[in-house]
Amino acid sequence: MLHSFFVWSVALSLCVATRSAVAADPSMQDLQVIGRALSFKEGAKRATLSLAMVYDGTSARSQSEMQATLAAVRGGLRVGDAVLKVVAVEQNQFASPSGFDGVLTLSDVDQTRLAGTLNGRGVPCLTLDAQQVKNGACTVAIRSRPSVTISINSKNAAAAHVRFATAFIMMVREI
Repeated sequence: MLHSFFVWSVALSLCVATRSAVAADPSMQDLQVIGRALSFKEGAKRATLSLAMVYDGTSARSQSEMQATLAAVRGGLRVGDAVLKVVAVEQNQFASPSGFDGVLTLSDVDQTRLAGTLNGRGVPCLTLDAQQVKNGACTVAIRSRPSVTISINSKNAAAAHVRFATAFIMMVREI
């Protein structure tokens, strides 16, 4: 009896730990959706899309998400006709989004500071956390689990000087 309780407890712990780890890291499908969203940005390049992945260097969770994402997209990720290139940038080193088609923000990044860096630069901030979009820090929230959901905040997009094709706007949900 004690043995079966122990086995059940360990199994439950592993399921919970795996679920929380999976929920935190951007999945390959999340990255595919991000690449597709960037391809709908007005003036987007077609051959290569460059994504700055901003993380907090003092946060173990943020660093773990960054490392898992980089490991998943080694050399780039094919998204339709383009290749998504992901570059990790520690927030203290992220002075400008120049040269990037989009910015993916990870856990524990200072959202107010990031919004200030992106304000008026024409580069969208993408996140897996819809609350960041609701609060004005990012432009687009992406979720691929359990189903694909894309949410946009037009006010944030206007502040960042980001415009998306009408076809994209018709497919997403406004927050």
